[in-house]
Amino acid sequence: MNYKNYNDYELISMVRENDEFSYYSLFEKYKPIVKNISKEFYDRYSDYGYDYDDFIQEGYVGFQNALNKYDSSKGALFYTFVELCIRRRLLSFTKNITLPKRNISNKYFVSLDDLTMRDENSVADGKENKLKNRRFPEKVIKYLWDDAFKFYRDEIFKEELNSLEKVISVFATKTKDDRFDIFKDNIKSAIFDENKK
Repeated sequence: MNYKNYNDYELISMVRENDEFSYYSLFEKYKPIVKNISKEFYDRYSDYGYDYDDFIQEGYVGFQNALNKYDSSKGALFYTFVELCIRRRLLSFTKNITLPKRNISNKYFVSLDDLTMRDENSVADGKENKLKNRRFPEKVIKYLWDDAFKFYRDEIFKEELNSLEKVISVFATKTKDDRFDIFKDNIKSAIFDENKK
C-alpha cells in the first residue's frame, strides 16, 4: 500500500485503526515541522542547559498530542492543529525550564563552593583559583543582567555601571561584601537585612 496516495485525514483514520505504517507516514511528513518549531524554541532557550534533542522530543510529544486529539468536526486543518499542539508543548516545556526553582541545570547555576573567594597567591592552585574567581562573577552577573533584572537594570544597578562589562569588572575586583557595591544602596541594604534574619 502506498501511503503517499492518502491525505492526512485518511491517514489519521487509519492510525486510529492501529495502522502503524500510516502513523509512520504522518510522522515522516511532519518531522520537518517538528524540527523547525523545536529549533525556533531551542534558539531562544538554549541558555538553560537543555540540548536541541530535548526540544525535539517535546515537539514530538506535541505532535503525538495533536494526532490523539484531532477532531476534524471542529473545522481546523490538521496541519494548523499540529503546529498549535507542538508550540503549546514547547511553551509548557520552556515555562518549566525557565522557572528559577526548577531550573537547576541552567548555565548560570552556582553551588555554595562557587561563593568562596579562592586564594590567588597559592603556589599550587593560584592560576586555577584566579580563573575560578573570575568565572563566578561573570556567571552571576550575566544571569542578573540578562534574565533576572532585564527590565529593571536602572533601578537595581548603580548609574555609573551602565554596561555588563562595567558591572562584572567592579564585582570581580572586589571581595566579600564589597562585591555588592554594584547595586544601588537600597538594594544592597535589602540583601544584607534579609541575610541578618
